[in-house]
Amino acid sequence: MPGLWKRLRALALPPEEPPGRRRALRLAGLAVVAAFAAFGAANMNLRRVGEALVAASPAGLALAVAANVLNLVFHAARWAAVVRPPGRRVRLGHVFDAMVAGFAVGIAVPSRAGDLVRSHLLARRAGLSTASAVGAAAVDYIVGTASLVPLILLLGVATPLPDWARHALVVTSIGSAAGVALVFLFAPARAGPETGEDGAPPGLLARLRSGLSAVREPLALTRCFGWGFAGWGAELLIAWFTLSAVGVPPTIPLAALVVVATAAANAIAVSPGNAGPFELAAMLPLAGLGVAREQALAFALLLHVVHLAPTAALGARILLLEARAARV
Repeated sequence: MPGLWKRLRALALPPEEPPGRRRALRLAGLAVVAAFAAFGAANMNLRRVGEALVAASPAGLALAVAANVLNLVFHAARWAAVVRPPGRRVRLGHVFDAMVAGFAVGIAVPSRAGDLVRSHLLARRAGLSTASAVGAAAVDYIVGTASLVPLILLLGVATPLPDWARHALVVTSIGSAAGVALVFLFAPARAGPETGEDGAPPGLLARLRSGLSAVREPLALTRCFGWGFAGWGAELLIAWFTLSAVGVPPTIPLAALVVVATAAANAIAVSPGNAGPFELAAMLPLAGLGVAREQALAFALLLHVVHLAPTAALGARILLLEARAARV
């Protein structure tokens, strides 16, 4: 078991991350969780929160978990659409396994460390360079963020947007446009070979740029955007079923506001699993409807569990398999 644990840690920790920085991030994350816990204890009737949690519908939560698994499949397809090694096709199963394992690591290790881990695992399984997989992950993230913009615009047509949602629309639009411009600027004109003319592997920058090559392929970008939009639709279902489970009448505008708020909170994750900021963001849309704070907190906690539990279970299984394979 000690040997297996060491291999798991080697898979879970970002490569070559300074121990001091990792410790500082962990302490900052724990401070955020502690601050949120103190806020909840001081401003909530914890007994009523517990009663709301116990009264939640298991069927509704099961449907929310199923919607989250569907969302993970959509996200894997989104990433797979822009992983374009020359002359090869990457299997969706490899992408899915690497992605959920990376997300599971990201629950415990903040600051987007999971993106490095998922890229490393995909590179191992698909025979790619890690740098190329990181480049493709960057494209995946940018296009996925851009696919949120139509959802916010449609929400604005259906209902007046609160100030924070309008600000989220502006920031998301500007950030997406800047990200797309950057990857177009740095992407190679065409996908390059895995080795240089002398048979040696290309340099780090060349390998990283090769992962951006999908931005030159309109069909790949269209598929990535489509899977991204489908993923946000699955997120709507997750919010809808969780709202229903805690007795809050679900509506599409309310579920969409929850998705937008939590997506904004997840953009910068400092605490483990983004605990604290995620719950505050999920409670924000309910506050404007007069929902009791205790019921809103119960909803936020359950929504977070619905997101984390399937990812942690699936990712832990993949990490264990990887660790055992490394022993052979």
